[in-house]
Amino acid sequence: MANGFSMTRHDGLPAYAQALSDAGAGVLVFDHRFLGDSGGTPRQRFRAGEQLEDWRNALAYVRGRDDVDPARVVAWGFSFSGGHVTKLLQRDHGLAAGLLVCPFVDGPRRVLSAGPADIAWLLPRALADLAGRHTTIPVTAQPGSRAAMTLPGEADGFARAVPAGSPWRNEISPGLFATVALHAPWITAARIRVPVWIALGERDVSAPAAGIEALARRAPHAELHRYDHDHFDPFVGEEPARLAAAQIAFLRQRSLLH
Repeated sequence: MANGFSMTRHDGLPAYAQALSDAGAGVLVFDHRFLGDSGGTPRQRFRAGEQLEDWRNALAYVRGRDDVDPARVVAWGFSFSGGHVTKLLQRDHGLAAGLLVCPFVDGPRRVLSAGPADIAWLLPRALADLAGRHTTIPVTAQPGSRAAMTLPGEADGFARAVPAGSPWRNEISPGLFATVALHAPWITAARIRVPVWIALGERDVSAPAAGIEALARRAPHAELHRYDHDHFDPFVGEEPARLAAAQIAFLRQRSLLH
C-alpha cells in the first residue's frame, strides 16, 4: 500500500491499513523514495519510474517473508499510486488482485484541464528538473496560483487529508510534468488478468473519470464503485471505514481474506 502524488504513508492510509489488518490481512505501507519516512536525496524528488521500482522492491520483500502466501498478494494504490498499481497489474501476473482508489490513469485529460499560462510556467521547470537541475514547486495552491495542482478544491483537499504531524511537504520536483501526457495505463488494461476493485469519485476533478471508466471497461475482472466524492474524500470522516469495508468484502468474495 502506498499513497498518491507527493503524499506519505501518514496521510489517510493508516485507517485503511488498520481496517484490512483487523480483517486478517498483513499490510505493508511504505513511502516512495525521497518522500515521507523513506530515505534518499534530493528530497521531494518525483520520478514515476523510480516509484515503480519501489513498488517492485516492496512486492519482492513481501513475497520473501515466511508469513506471507505469495499467491495472495494484493496491491493497493490511491491516485498516482493507483496508476502505478494499474501498470503493475498488467506486468506482474503474480499479483492476486488490485484495490484502486481514485486512480490517476489518464494524464492526457489532466493536461487538457490546465490553462496555457499554467503550462508555460510549468514546462520549463519540468525540463530543467529532468536535465539535472533539481528544483521544487508547490504541490498545490488555490486556483489562479502557481503550483502543480490548482484545480478548484485541490488545495483544500490536501488540507483535509493531511493530518497534523505528517511529514508531507507542499513541494515536489516538477520533472513528471514533461511526460505526464504520456501516462495512460487505462489503454492497456485488457492485460490485467486478476480481479480489480476500483473507486471513482463522482466529483473528482483531479483524476479524470473517463480514464477510470475506460479502465473498468477494459480490465476483464474489474468492479467499479461510484461514490459521491471529490478526490480527497476517501481520506476524510467515515469514508475510509466505508470504502475499506467494501474492499474487505471484495477480497473475501475471492477467498483472499477469510
